[in-house]
Amino acid sequence: MSDTKRSGSGVRDRGGVKLRGLKRYSVNGIHYVYHRASNTPLPAHLPEDHPDFLDAYFEAENGLKPRPPENDVKPNSVEDVAKRYLGSAEFSGLSKNYQDVRRRDIRRLLSQNKGAVARVLLDDVRDDHINADMDMLSTNPANERRKTWSALCSFAFDRKIIRQNPVVSVKRRKTPRTRGHIPWTYDDIGKFRAHWPHGTKQRLAFEICFWCGCRISDAIALGDRNLTHDGWFRFEQQKTGGVVHVPFNRKVPDFAVRSDLEELKRSLTSFNQRGATFLETESGKQRSAKAATGWFSEAARVAGLPDGRTAHGLRKSRMILHAERGATTHQIAAWSGHESLKEVERYTREADQKRILTPSVLETGQFY
Repeated sequence: MSDTKRSGSGVRDRGGVKLRGLKRYSVNGIHYVYHRASNTPLPAHLPEDHPDFLDAYFEAENGLKPRPPENDVKPNSVEDVAKRYLGSAEFSGLSKNYQDVRRRDIRRLLSQNKGAVARVLLDDVRDDHINADMDMLSTNPANERRKTWSALCSFAFDRKIIRQNPVVSVKRRKTPRTRGHIPWTYDDIGKFRAHWPHGTKQRLAFEICFWCGCRISDAIALGDRNLTHDGWFRFEQQKTGGVVHVPFNRKVPDFAVRSDLEELKRSLTSFNQRGATFLETESGKQRSAKAATGWFSEAARVAGLPDGRTAHGLRKSRMILHAERGATTHQIAAWSGHESLKEVERYTREADQKRILTPSVLETGQFY
């Protein structure tokens, strides 16, 4: 295949380590990584030293490490409580995406020290043990581990398995303050549209995320069933469970950009046949949120956009546009599905009268 670059022939470095037994190649600018022996696809959008990439690699390389037989699990041990928690209403109440995150971190915790942590009685765990566990991790994974301990200990405390909750006195690790996802400028938007024409899934993903101002985890689940008879795009957010209505076949508010809706409609009609979900893979499967995140970021990179342009950045751009065009805080929140007005209020506060009379920040790129 002439447009395929194999390892050793120009494939760009994906991280600071070089793991053994992997097939690495790129097709049309899209990077792929497979575990050679098992032919297992790995998350190619992540650096190879990322914890989630390493988890996937070691699972493919060795499989899950053997656990003690079911009847050897000590009652009220960390592993016993974890198993009961994973079958609880508290766990099932989490979003599907976050269930996966929590389940992976519990699996990491139980495998520590060759399973020694799993066998400890949870009532013997103290705050200094949890702090020591967190100290072995970088900032964000450490805070995720605190959430895991908090979930297990709260579950156990409510059921009188432990006498006190040791997580109460454990503090989150301070993270460097950032502005988060970078909003897209008009130049970014124009470059992406110029590179990915209507009829490509990349363009359709862009138009859905941009018009709806939705997360990629919501965009991948959308299909014709989400278009209501009275002209709305209706969907339930994966992260919060809140229901969002975005206008589609109906009059749009004055603050909305009608031409962006027309771009979305044109992109949808460019597909003669649509599957159960608009953004399904070539094999007809719904994309996972993690895979879709990397897939879309790669599409932005291939289109020549600067690093850091994500689907979530489009969500921010939509809110900025609405704020600059006079939408109220509640109108923006209703469109984006924000349950808290704190972030939305920042956009409306920054879109003051002075800014409205000057070029849009999507034109200048001076977001902050």
